[in-house]
Amino acid sequence: MSISKPIEPNKRIEIIDILRGFALLGIIFMNMSFFSGYMFMPFEELKQISNFGLDNKLYNLLEITVTGKFYTIFSILFAVGFYIQINKNRDRTVDFLRTYRRRLFILFIIGILHTLFWYGDILLTYSIYGFILILFRNVKPKKLLRWSLFFLFVPLLLDFALLPFTEALLALNPANTNQTPIARTSYPDMLNVDVINIFRKGSVSEIFKLNIHNFIWKQLSYIPSGGYFKFLGIFLLGYYLASVDFFKKTPKSTKLILTILISGIIITISSKLLGGNAYEVPTLQNIRYKFLSMVGQLLMSISYIMVIIKIAPTLIGKRVLKYLIPLGRTALTNYIIQTVLMIVIFYNFGFSLFGKIGLIPTFIIAVIIVVIQIILSNIWLKNYQFGPLEWVWRSLTYKKRMKIRNKPYTNTL
Repeated sequence: MSISKPIEPNKRIEIIDILRGFALLGIIFMNMSFFSGYMFMPFEELKQISNFGLDNKLYNLLEITVTGKFYTIFSILFAVGFYIQINKNRDRTVDFLRTYRRRLFILFIIGILHTLFWYGDILLTYSIYGFILILFRNVKPKKLLRWSLFFLFVPLLLDFALLPFTEALLALNPANTNQTPIARTSYPDMLNVDVINIFRKGSVSEIFKLNIHNFIWKQLSYIPSGGYFKFLGIFLLGYYLASVDFFKKTPKSTKLILTILISGIIITISSKLLGGNAYEVPTLQNIRYKFLSMVGQLLMSISYIMVIIKIAPTLIGKRVLKYLIPLGRTALTNYIIQTVLMIVIFYNFGFSLFGKIGLIPTFIIAVIIVVIQIILSNIWLKNYQFGPLEWVWRSLTYKKRMKIRNKPYTNTL
């Protein structure tokens, strides 16, 4: 029987590792405001513990340039990884899919455990959508693009269908009426002060329960926002882009890249200025907000990818981006390490700074973390083939202890 084999480090596509490392850098800047408690702090308290004006400017800047964009890139790359692996194993598809499903199941377990510590986990979601992605493995590129667009836009169609029932939905849920928010994030069944106190002073079991609580509310929020459909649309977009060799071609037109980037920025800013809420009952304003946010997010994410691909072959690109390759190759380990360091700093497990510092100090902490991760990842891969968790994941996937040493890492950039 033919056995599926993992891709050797020296056969990896380095631009994918660069992009994965780049996406990982952005993710911590998106997550940091939740890890630190900034999102749960009442505005009046934030004004007392931080320079609220500067924090607010930084928050708005991150909302435009970071929020949603790097998760989109990460999701696209997850699908690209599947495309590369399935194509490598076309002559032994049955065996490969058996191995790949085991790989996804292990990721699912890791995601469940990670959720106990961090309700913003993405691994659980990725493992589930990985199983769905398998169903599209033989779909032709043009149909893949159509399916992607369908899932991206179907939430808007459903919203239009629900428009005649908006008043009834508002009557059922008075919380959707115009109320002045006390904080950037809150839950209808729990006071923000209770959320903050548990992360600051709660026991391990209380923090686990709160993370599960927050995770459930996050999943529920995907129903009105259409998140479940959009995730699949983004995954299929990644699979489509890989199928047309998007990542193997250097964009020729700098003007095109700038046009996509600037258009994405303008559309994203417009969505903020015009207002709306993706998590409330459908109204024309909310539908417009969802549409503009999604289009802006996709355009900016694609432009980020194109910029990296464009500069990677240049002299400065080779000198700078090579440091992201080890980060991308140890993405799982570094993603979990980000959680470990953040909860040590902000949760009751460590320094208990949850809700005690503003966004600018939190941003500085995040910068220090990513610098340390880049340095340590480069040092680690000089002596090891994989990150620690990547090694565990591979060993469990292939049911044998994989070799991790004796093949010092070098990159070809």
